[in-house]
Amino acid sequence: MEVVNFDPNDAQLVASITNIPAFKPLAGERLIEVMKTVTIRDYEKREKVITQGEMDQCMFFLMKGKLSVQVDGIEINVLDNPNTVFGEMGVIDTSPRSATEVVKRPSRCLALDINFFDRLEGRAKLAVQAFFYKMFYEILVQRLRETNEHIADLDMQKTVMENMDI
Repeated sequence: MEVVNFDPNDAQLVASITNIPAFKPLAGERLIEVMKTVTIRDYEKREKVITQGEMDQCMFFLMKGKLSVQVDGIEINVLDNPNTVFGEMGVIDTSPRSATEVVKRPSRCLALDINFFDRLEGRAKLAVQAFFYKMFYEILVQRLRETNEHIADLDMQKTVMENMDI
């Protein structure tokens, strides 16, 4: 893994970050302040971004590339859409990682270490926390919607299989 420093004068990098829906409300000085709390990481094929069972306080945004999501060594999903959020569950409830993310194609991720909240004080702390908690809720609502759709699909498949004469 290689860490890329945030350069507020790099228009392409700033644009790629502000394309992440969670960061769209940020601009100018607010974006620069938040970017001081993140790292941009480049990963090569087969590197692990997150390891199941480990503990840390980072959540990630896939900027480009392709990741395999594995539970107990079995691939359960592939992440390849830019701006996809992953690793947020452990940040929210401080539990061990529930999956491993392995790089399938060279990838760039924005990593947000939530421990930076501890370094903030006063109104700045409240404002930043409110921003990120809203982001967490939006992510979780989207994940719940996707899970509900998946369950509905499975129920339909089960119904079809039960009604088939085989």
